[in-house]
Amino acid sequence: ELPAVKAFIEETRKYRLEGSEVQGTALTLAEFQNALERCRKETRLKMTELMNVKKCHEVEIAAAVVASLCTAVASDLPNGTQDDILVIDAGDGKGYLSSRIAVEHGIKVLGVDCNEENTNNAEKRRDRLKTKIPKAVKKANLEEDEHFTNLLKGDTLETLYRTTTQLIDFETDLIELAKHHFPADNHRTFCLCGLHTCGNLGPNCLRLFHQNRTIAGICNVGCCYHLMREEFVIDDFYNPAKISDNPGFGFPMSAYLRNRRFAIGRNARNLASESIERACINRENPSDKLGYRALLQVVLLQYGQKKSLQVGRLKSGGFIDYVRKSVRRLGLEDRVTINDESLLELEARFSTELEQLKVFYLIRQQFAPVVETLILLDRLLFLRESGYERSFLVKLFEPVVSPRCYAL
Repeated sequence: ELPAVKAFIEETRKYRLEGSEVQGTALTLAEFQNALERCRKETRLKMTELMNVKKCHEVEIAAAVVASLCTAVASDLPNGTQDDILVIDAGDGKGYLSSRIAVEHGIKVLGVDCNEENTNNAEKRRDRLKTKIPKAVKKANLEEDEHFTNLLKGDTLETLYRTTTQLIDFETDLIELAKHHFPADNHRTFCLCGLHTCGNLGPNCLRLFHQNRTIAGICNVGCCYHLMREEFVIDDFYNPAKISDNPGFGFPMSAYLRNRRFAIGRNARNLASESIERACINRENPSDKLGYRALLQVVLLQYGQKKSLQVGRLKSGGFIDYVRKSVRRLGLEDRVTINDESLLELEARFSTELEQLKVFYLIRQQFAPVVETLILLDRLLFLRESGYERSFLVKLFEPVVSPRCYAL
């Protein structure tokens, strides 16, 4: 049945990172670990406190990968040790990754975030984390390990992990920032990392890496492609409040695509942020909310509301509830009269179209990993064009757990 649809799905699979057309472009985590075998670091502590399952999965893997990179970088220095390296975590958030690198691997980290509230929360979490460390060390039978013995003493964690509030763009002087917060240390080189750097922050990190030769390693996992600004397309629906946190352009990065003035647009970027793996495993189809939003537009047009309005994410118990909450959120209670009976009639009138929308959504979703592949390959190509032959895409996480699973 439906041979054309099946053929279409098979064709789109070719152009995913794991597809036949781009096979060999991305490494598995095991392949990457094998490539760094002599420098490989393992996760020894199990610290599930203060994190959900998804974050635990991401942090354990990413921290070990960053530590492995630091060890590899140190091995290239004359008489180098990990004390010669400082990790800079761009988009530190609550300090999940940076604190784990410091605690587990004893590497100094500066967490940088543009939001002061995030910085304050990261420091509070660091203080709470100190009370959890002794139990984790004991459970892992690491009480005799020199690093963990020192970690349990006094304020060792504060000397390893510090935070600052700073907007990072492609002109940020990360080295001066690091020297300011670690004045007593004479770091010879740096490693730049970021776990789910939002919007343009990921591309800006790649530019900073290229511009500063003292940054010898980078590990960056991007996300929020819908907040990424494009050079060759005007986003009419772009949120102006987010522009200040996303300076510059995030796409395209490579000369190959820039020379072609390549653009993908907001709708495609939104699509790239979706997870086809989760939809398949959890049998999810968010088209109900899309259908509700489309029907809401019919209601608004009936009342002369022609301007495009953004409702955003909204939990609801059905179409009537969705309309009520949307009208309230949009501040249109005085202009839109809600009648339950007429709303039910409207939903029934468009029942066929709502079912068609579900099918359309599933077909459209096949493009999600294809567009993400395009964005990621553009970033990789930027690095390769800049002369970094030892740059790779690595599938760090299980996509069902963490949909944005590829690191550069």
